[in-house]
This record gives sequence, structure tokens and C-alpha cells, in this order.
Amino acid sequence: MDDRERSTVLQRELALDKIVADLLVKRGVGNVESARAFLHPSLSSLTPLKDYDGIDEIAGRLKKAAEEGETIVIYGDYDCDGVCAVAILYAYLSKISRGKVKYFIPNRHNDGYGISVSALDFIAENTDAQVLISVDCGINSVEEVDYAQQELGFDVLITDHHQPGEKLPDCPIFNPHVSAKTDTAFRHLCGAGVALRIVEAMAGEDESKKYYDIAALATVADVVPLVGDNRVIAYYGLVSINRRYRRGIALLVDSCIKGTVTSTDIAFKLAPRINAMGRVKDANGVVRLFVENDMFLLKCLVEDINKANDERQQLTDDLTEDCLEKLKNYDFGKNLFIVLYAPYWDDGVLGITASRIAGAFSRPVILLTKNNGSLKGSGRSVAGINILDCVKHASAYLTRFGGHPMACGVGLEEKDLDGFRETLNAYAQEVYADKMTASDRECDCVLDKPVDIAVTKQLMLLQPFGEGNPAPVFAIDETKCAFAPLGDGSHLKSRIKNMEVLAFGMADDREYLNSDAGKRLYLDVSYSVFNNVERTQAVVRSVIPKGLPDDDVCFEYNLKKRGDGEDDSGTEITEIDGKLAEKLAKKPYGVCFVAFDKATAEKAGTQLGLEVVYGKRDGKLPVTGIILCPSDGATDYYAETVLLEKPLVGINRFARKGNAVLYPLGDLHAAYRDHASSYEEFGTAYRAIRKATGTGRYSDVNALYERVAPETGFDKRKFLICFYVFCELGLVGYGANIVCVAGAKTELGNSKLYKEICN
Repeated sequence: MDDRERSTVLQRELALDKIVADLLVKRGVGNVESARAFLHPSLSSLTPLKDYDGIDEIAGRLKKAAEEGETIVIYGDYDCDGVCAVAILYAYLSKISRGKVKYFIPNRHNDGYGISVSALDFIAENTDAQVLISVDCGINSVEEVDYAQQELGFDVLITDHHQPGEKLPDCPIFNPHVSAKTDTAFRHLCGAGVALRIVEAMAGEDESKKYYDIAALATVADVVPLVGDNRVIAYYGLVSINRRYRRGIALLVDSCIKGTVTSTDIAFKLAPRINAMGRVKDANGVVRLFVENDMFLLKCLVEDINKANDERQQLTDDLTEDCLEKLKNYDFGKNLFIVLYAPYWDDGVLGITASRIAGAFSRPVILLTKNNGSLKGSGRSVAGINILDCVKHASAYLTRFGGHPMACGVGLEEKDLDGFRETLNAYAQEVYADKMTASDRECDCVLDKPVDIAVTKQLMLLQPFGEGNPAPVFAIDETKCAFAPLGDGSHLKSRIKNMEVLAFGMADDREYLNSDAGKRLYLDVSYSVFNNVERTQAVVRSVIPKGLPDDDVCFEYNLKKRGDGEDDSGTEITEIDGKLAEKLAKKPYGVCFVAFDKATAEKAGTQLGLEVVYGKRDGKLPVTGIILCPSDGATDYYAETVLLEKPLVGINRFARKGNAVLYPLGDLHAAYRDHASSYEEFGTAYRAIRKATGTGRYSDVNALYERVAPETGFDKRKFLICFYVFCELGLVGYGANIVCVAGAKTELGNSKLYKEICN
């Protein structure tokens, strides 16, 4: 049976739309039984506890400690998963123990990750601990566990979910990677998921249900695959969260989310806040969010968490900006890995920033800072590249390392940084070179008809979305859209195929989106209700050029982007010949040929054998090619920019160190001279604009032209020249709406654009 037949069976047996059935098959859920289980998760489908080694021994030892009044210390990790794992065990053990139950979460900045001797000494000196149980760490702490047992007399239990090394600690262990006894036993629990199953082993399913909300937060936050047991945990945890079962979580949710909480909300709103305390302060206090009931204390804690998150966001934004600045002129051909270092960076936000940079450049990233005299770093990868594998092959330069295929942590001495970077890149070049280019974005379905409410509701049955079960990505191939400003004018809104389509932060792309250039819109589709009206809503994830716009779009672009009066003085222009241009075109990265006229771009594309895109490439990776009418910032990360014609005004934007490189394949100015206006014609245009905007509201210059064309008799290009000269001089404002600026007076001769075209 092929995939088409499987989809047909699912459609028939489960009454599913073809889109939903196709998505299930694509996710490997191809038969009726597995599809029914996937769409309707059940606790009965969890891996039986008997399929794991070690869990009964650990549960038994904790029960004994609780009954006999021994002091138990839970040793966790400072991220969301570690904090949640601590909270689950602490909440349950505190209820049943006759002795003391304490927890210790290391400080990211002072203690570092995992079990350390100094932390063990601190616990020994400040508690009367007899049993020490780790959560979300410890599987590779062989020497530390020996020290804790032999020197300090602790009875150590290890629960973890990370990949083990060659040697395991000599103590009871529950880690699904080493504890699974059957092929079907689920191996990809997060640390809190492991803690949840321990509670179940100690007290049964009814008790463990009380902690699914905490475990769901960690499961999504730790980016483990949302399939199998994890899907069940996330599904029932979200049910609990949306019922506001736990006061602390409810207060945190209400502080940042409106409506139903989804896995996306956990990933982008809740988890970052929980993580923030460990990144900029100390994570120990966050445990109280899950176990405290006093509303005043919880409100104070949520306020502290949100303040820490604001600080984390600012640190992340600052570090991201610093990294982007360092990546201007970066040699992406030589360095397939992005490895950046600054001694002043905050180590608490290295990982989250590395994730941002990796996503923007489609390259694995390691960011390093100085910590206690040595270098400490965090890395994030991209699909198809095992970052831990790469780091292992450069481990001769490292004092420590760990992680998994998509993320890593490293430590090294500053003197070894160059050797580490070179070895890392040499291995990546050998093994992963074909994975390092920005690939075409994938989508689950190209829509050729509207997605109605019934289908959208079925799509929501695929939730919760996350790693291993990503939100479906849809695509629409469009030419001319009708996006209009939304909110403060920085966002856009349109209606396409009977869907409300939102484009957040894409106001600068409005002219291109509404042009007749071919384009593919990648969309996230969801079901929403507003004022009791159901609707299918789509959000633009990205836009990929699928063709070039007509000549009028380029004509207007040059007027709008270059007609800003920018001073071009001091720029030297160096012309190159075809031989050098062809040599530059052969570089895989770092050379951007810029055109301002469609014919010039197409001519260069044929001559140089390069792809032509309009506006900007997808992502920031500077793949050598031709950009027609580049958006602001589109050439920032190219080491060399070659102009294929001289722009009207604004050549300084493309000059590096005061030098602009020109390979002249076209004469842009000729087209504008042909439509130059006389002084009297400028007066006619201004009076027509003032009259039209005084009686009507226009948000688009093309609509305004249609209104004034009959009385001016101007062709569109002549009108556009007049309009953008007025904008440059401040006589006309072109924001969310077009307005004539009251009281503004000036001379046409003050316009650089006017002088460039008309003189």
C-alpha cells in the first residue's frame, strides 16, 4: 500500500479531510489504529513501567527514605526541564516524607552545569542529607558520584535523560537510554518526564496525573520529540494548564497569554520566562511557582520572573546585535561553522542567541565567552548536522563538552580557540559541506483552494506541535496580493483564499507583496474565534521570490529607496571588467551583484550564471547571487557588493570603506530622464495630490495615482517622480496614509532626486 492509498483509508475510516490524512501519513502515522491513537492520546498508551530497569529500585529507595525520615536532597539543573523535574519530585516527596526534603539547583554562572564536587561539599556542609537524587543530570558524573558516596556518605540515585558516556556511575540509575528493556520502550523523555514516571512508580497513575502540567512545560521546553509518551504528557499537561489547575502556573499564564494555551505558547512565552531566572539570576526560587499556594507570594514571584525575562530579552537582543555585527564580512566559504567569541558576553544567554543566529544563517553556531579564566560556550545546530559529532572530533582542544545532535556545551582554554575552530571547520567541510547551504524551505501542502473551518478544526487535532511533530507549513503561490496596514502600521493584513492572512513586521515588504511578482507565501494556519465568529487564520512565516516583478515596481523602488537625499560625496567608484566579474561570480559565498532594473538583472543572470531574486534572499546566509532592488540590510553580510548599474541616489549604501564597485551592464538614469517633469508639471501634481488627500484617504500611491490621473494627464512614471520628490522635500508624508504636510515650504532645487533626474 502506497502513501496515497494509506491516506485514502484514513479519510474513509476516520472521516478526515485529505489534507489532514496526508499530514498523518507524512508523519509516519499511516494506519487507522495508530492514527486514532495519535489524534486521541490516551494514558493507557504510555510505556509500561515494567519495561524499564532501575525505576523500581529508585522508587523503593525513595519510599524507604520517606518512611524512615531520612533527609532527601534533589539535585537538579537550572533550565526549565531541570526546575520542573525538581518541582515534581519535591512536591510529591514533601507530601509523604517524615523527614526533610530539600533541593539544590546549581547557579549557572558560579557552579556550572551538572553535579560538581564543590556543590556536593556545599550540600554536605549545609544539610544532613542521606539520600541524594539527581534529576536532569548526572549520567556522566562518574567521579562525582564516587566522591559523593565514598567521601561524603551519600546514598546516590541518578535519574537523567541525556546520552550516557562509555562508563556509568556506580549507583541505581533510571535513564530511558540505558534503562529500556524492550525495543518499544520510549527512550526520549525529558528530565521532568523521567521524574513523572518515578512518581507513578511510587504512587500510581492517579497521583502522577497531578504533575502532568509541570511535565508538559518541560517536555515542550526541552525540545524532545513530541511523539509517543511525550505526546501523551504534553497533551494531558496542556489540558491541566488550561483548566488553571495550579495557581502558580495560572498566574504566569495570565501575565502573558490570552486565551487557550498551546505548545507554541509554552515554547515562546512560558518556558523562556521559567528559564530566565536561571539565566540572569538563580533558578532555585522558581520551584516555588509549582509548589506554593500563597497568592501574594506567587504574585511577587511571577513579577520577579517577568522582570528577569525582560532582562533576559535585553541581554539576548544585545548579544544578537553584537553577533550580527561580527558576522558582517565573515568568511562563510572557509568557515562552515559560525564560531564567535567575546570576553564580555553573558554566558546565561549564549545558547538562546546561538539558536537565533543558527536560524538566521542556516549554519551551526557556537558562541563563547570568558568564565573564571577559561572559555565557556554554547552551540546550536541546524537540521542534518550533528553538532555533538563535530565537537567530538575537535575535543582534543576542549576541557569539557557534552550535549546532543542539536545542541552542545563546551569548555576550553583561550589559547586553544583557533585550533578548535580550525579543526571543527575542517571536519564540517569534510562531512557536512553539502548540508551547509541554505536549502529551499519545505512545506507540507501547497494550497490551491480555501481551507474551511471544518478542516482547520481537524488540523488542531494534530496538536500539540513541537519537535518531531512540527506545526504543518502551508504554501500559497501568489502574484498580486492586497495587503493593507494593520495596527501601528508595522504589520499587514490581507484576505487570500478565504483566509485572514497576517504578516507581522512586514510593512516594508508591502509593495513587493502587492506587486505582480511571483512569490510563494509560507503560512502557519490555525483556528481562531473572535467575537463569537469562527475563522481560519494564517500567519506568514516567510516569503520566497518565485519570479521578478514588472518594470513599474523597480521604477518606483528606485524613487522611494534612493530618493532620500542621501549624500554621495566622498564615495569612490571603481569599475571592473567582465573577466573579474565572472571570477567573483564563481565564489560560493560573499559576493552580491546588485541591480536596480529588471532587464539588467536578467542580463547579468544569463552572463554570470547566477540566480536573480527580488528584494532579499531567504535568511541571512550571503550566498553569491544577484539581488534586484535590495531591501534594507539585504547586502549587510556580503564581503563584496558589485553594482550592475549606478543607482539614482544613495550609492553610499553600497560603498564599503568609501569604495563602490561597479560592473556597468545598464544605464538606470535613462529611464528616469525620459519621464522628467517640468517645474509647472510639479505644481500640477502637487495641487492634484493636495486636493485628493483633502477629500479622501489613500494608503497606497498606486490608488492615489488612479484618482489624480484624469486631471493631471500624467503617465504613472511621471507622477511617481513628482510624488517621491515631494516626499523627499517633506511636502508629502507617506506612512500608513498619504498626507500633504500642512505649512511645509521648500524649493525643488533642494531635492537631490529632482536634480539627479531633471537636471
